Amino acid sequence: MSGVRSQLAADFSPRRLPATLAAGLVLAVVDAVLGIAIMSLIFAGDLAVSLPLGLGVGLTASAATGLVVALRSDFPGMYAGAQDISAAILGLAATSVAVTLTQPDSVDTVIALMTVTSLAVGATFWLLGAFRLGEIARFVPFPVIGGLLAGTGFLIVVGGIGLLGLGDVLDGSAGTNPWGLGWPGLAFGATCLLVSSKGWPSAAYLGILVVSTAGFHLLRTLTGIGRTESFERGWLLGPFPDGGLWPGVAIGRVGGADWGAVAGEAASLFTVLLLVPLTLLLYLSALEVASNRDLDVNAELRTTGLANLAAGAMGGPPGFVYMASTLVSHRVLGPRRGPAVVAAAGMVAIVLAGGAVLELLPRFVIGGLLVFVGADFLIEWLWSSRRRMSRLDHALAVGIVVIVAAAGFLPGVAAGAAAAVVLFVVRYSRTDVVKHQLTGSDHQSNIERPAPQVESLDRQGDAVLILELQGFVFFGTASRILDRVRAHRARTPTLRFIVVDFRLVAGIDSTAVLVFERIAAIAEEHDLELILTGASAAVRGQFAELVDRHAERVVDAPDLDHGMARCEDVLLGDATNLSPVEAFPEQLLARLGPHLCSRTVAPGERLMRRGDPTPGMFLITEGRATVLMATEGDKDVRLRSIQEGTILGEISLYRDEPCGATVVADTVCEVLHLSPSVFDQLATRDPEAAAELHHFVARILAGRVDHANRAVTALRR
Repeated sequence: MSGVRSQLAADFSPRRLPATLAAGLVLAVVDAVLGIAIMSLIFAGDLAVSLPLGLGVGLTASAATGLVVALRSDFPGMYAGAQDISAAILGLAATSVAVTLTQPDSVDTVIALMTVTSLAVGATFWLLGAFRLGEIARFVPFPVIGGLLAGTGFLIVVGGIGLLGLGDVLDGSAGTNPWGLGWPGLAFGATCLLVSSKGWPSAAYLGILVVSTAGFHLLRTLTGIGRTESFERGWLLGPFPDGGLWPGVAIGRVGGADWGAVAGEAASLFTVLLLVPLTLLLYLSALEVASNRDLDVNAELRTTGLANLAAGAMGGPPGFVYMASTLVSHRVLGPRRGPAVVAAAGMVAIVLAGGAVLELLPRFVIGGLLVFVGADFLIEWLWSSRRRMSRLDHALAVGIVVIVAAAGFLPGVAAGAAAAVVLFVVRYSRTDVVKHQLTGSDHQSNIERPAPQVESLDRQGDAVLILELQGFVFFGTASRILDRVRAHRARTPTLRFIVVDFRLVAGIDSTAVLVFERIAAIAEEHDLELILTGASAAVRGQFAELVDRHAERVVDAPDLDHGMARCEDVLLGDATNLSPVEAFPEQLLARLGPHLCSRTVAPGERLMRRGDPTPGMFLITEGRATVLMATEGDKDVRLRSIQEGTILGEISLYRDEPCGATVVADTVCEVLHLSPSVFDQLATRDPEAAAELHHFVARILAGRVDHANRAVTALRR
């Protein structure tokens, strides 16, 4: 808060004060008119007689929302207030309440409905931010959000047309003077749309407002139409009672509310709780792009939550950031909090000034402003956004608007939710759940085997089919796994193992287990083995019954490395004449014999330790060892296993570097050791032996590189 105080002190310093006051007052007037339009949308029809109270409540709550956001947001200069999105839905609910209840119960009930909605929205915002769920909006398809926002725009346009008295024109029941002041209202809205398309600042809207209002009163004076007659004709808002519009403790009126009627509008409340957070998160993302500044979305959610709790305490509707006002203030003045604070105070001043100020506003200005706001939503989410959507997505957004227009907002929300599910299923099913399809030639275990065994495994590589899965596996995507198994089995009669790796799988649908039942049946029919690797505890539990029922054909391995090791052991067990010591040419051993030191290593003993100077090279003639690599938590994990007939330590020896890993004997190991000093002297003492050793090591390293290249090539397919 000390940073906020210093920023405010700078904004209200003598040097900045004129700009701060001017910008804040412009924002106050423009957004107060928007607030009046919003509350006119809620207090319409039978509730219009209580519009003065509604305006006082709405403008006061909007000022409270703006003040909290101005003082607590991490984005200096963010301005907020009551929003038309929630007002459009609350307007429908208020109309329903007015039909079933009479005054004053209907007014008290509407205030209670706004209070409950704002408090619920505030709590939702705060909880989303507290639990860091600010990214949740990214999981809702863009066309669904766009369709719902465009549907909201349609409802706002309808409300504006009704306020202009054009509802009778649309249904053909108008009298001899059907248009009344409707045409100047439409002209006002069209002019605001033009200003919006040109990207002009808020001062332009203020100019249009002043010119339109002054022109109306000048024309009224020239034609001799008095103030009373203007009220009778519905040309002006009001008449308002004398004095200010300060609502007092408006929330105290909830005691006279019909809570049964409030509960009856639970669907509307749910709709607001669904749509408003998604819209705010979209606005915050857009604000990041427009201002080229990163926002802490969760912090802004908490701030907006507190602002809505303040609005609820005032009895007003929910609100959040005003994008236009925020961006204009940010671009013209930079990151300043002062104008937003002045704007909030200005709206309170308008409430205190009361009806004398508001009665100057022609009704066509308010109605035209609603038409502009609604049309702007329709243009933004149906026309401008079409470039960001495919034809199917755009058709979906249009369809939601059509449903909202024909059947109402709640059916539109239901259609949007259903569309979101369908879109997810259809599009996710198009994503191949098989990330990589490999064979035993493409990928082998991390067991270092002698050259004859490696060559044998290469020849038998087609006997192993490896399917690495990804994402969430459900019935629609699991069927592709079955198709791949069948296709590979048809063209590879030597297939013996089907290895399915679940390391990258987030979860599996219970219906997808049935697909693996069918794969297990194929394994039974064709004498194959199905090996499931890398499954989480939850997924392993889903396969427990399958593994138990097909114990001879289905194996559960902890990871892909162990699964491949099982396949290789079986394949090598079928091969003949593969003695590990054949990995070392007899001539090489004979030449190196005088330079090698025989050594026996006990189980658990280290042959080398990571970071130690190189101990030289070991030729393992009997036994098995494990190469360990330390993780960030200093926990050793198995990097690879080394069997008899292989070499160890050649990399650090040739590069003259410390050991890159720790090697521990798993069993009693018989090794032949070539020390670094003997290795350095070998070229001069026995050049032919040195040449044969270099050639032997080069063949081993070339084989490893070849396997790595084949694996990379297979992963790119």
